[in-house]
Amino acid sequence: MLGKSFKIVEPRRFDLYIDDLVCAPDEAIVKIEYAAICKADLRYYIGARDKRTLGFKYPMNLLHEAVGSIILDKTNRFKVGERVVLVPNIIPKTKHDCVHCVCARADLGENYCPNSFFASSNYNGFAREYVNYPVDYLIKIPLDLEPQLATFTELISVAISASRRLNLNGDEAIGVWGDGVLGYILSTTLRYLHKGKIVVVGKNEDKLRQFKAHAHYLAGDPKLFEEEIQVAYECVGGGFSAEAINEIIDQIVVGGRIILTGVAEEQVGINTRKILEKGLSLYGVTRSNRNDFKKALTLLENKEFQADISPLILNELTISDITDFYRAFEAELGNKRLGKKILRFNL
Repeated sequence: MLGKSFKIVEPRRFDLYIDDLVCAPDEAIVKIEYAAICKADLRYYIGARDKRTLGFKYPMNLLHEAVGSIILDKTNRFKVGERVVLVPNIIPKTKHDCVHCVCARADLGENYCPNSFFASSNYNGFAREYVNYPVDYLIKIPLDLEPQLATFTELISVAISASRRLNLNGDEAIGVWGDGVLGYILSTTLRYLHKGKIVVVGKNEDKLRQFKAHAHYLAGDPKLFEEEIQVAYECVGGGFSAEAINEIIDQIVVGGRIILTGVAEEQVGINTRKILEKGLSLYGVTRSNRNDFKKALTLLENKEFQADISPLILNELTISDITDFYRAFEAELGNKRLGKKILRFNL
């Protein structure tokens, strides 16, 4: 089966490929219908990683947030036409030979397995007309869930992954640093999973007003120190992550726990002396696994949760050819609003 495919081959250059799909016995063929562009996709698009890393990555299909419909399933697990989300984190069949033993840990899981593949990172992503994909990493979408909304399943699953990284008691005061999409989804998800107070901190007051939290503060606001934050999530990343992490270190209570979720390409300087003085614990969180996706879809069945997430859909861009794909990336690159442009594939 032949299908169109867009691969990034160098910064700001996509090439059109024609893929010859062969469906293995444990795979299904999925027609990609909707997708969204992640910050990581944008970094590959503009070449914002070191040249050596990019040399290993190019050429590659981008996108790891996607929804599609079943065209063929050799396992008969899914029916033709059923919609699914694709889990980008894949554990290879040689899992039984793994010596790392993290997949079964509730606080870690498959997304920390050094042997795993991740779509649009060390494995081709979903910027394709059709994808042959292991059925174990496809999850059916409820019939009444709009596919555009289901495109956010991956980000919601990352929020769930971040929440399970710690054994929360249920009433801790939580702070979320970051006024972007991940910060919004994490703070919103925590409201449905956690009973304690949730405070958000950022630099854009217009965005912060859209957050569903108990309180919000601009970074540097002295009133923030009146809050007794016990658990803090950093969702800033990039060049500003050091500033956010150091504010968290200054503000969080003695013995507090800090979860880092933002990605910075360069090393960042943080106040280790104060970490020691206050007895703080730091945890790293990246990506998510199949169970996180299932929990995310369960949350998305909640109509109130849907109403909280739907404002993140800014508009819909139809992708009919490679020119449309370029336009979508340039549009997302210039997007300063809180939300994402959903890509509708019509190849």
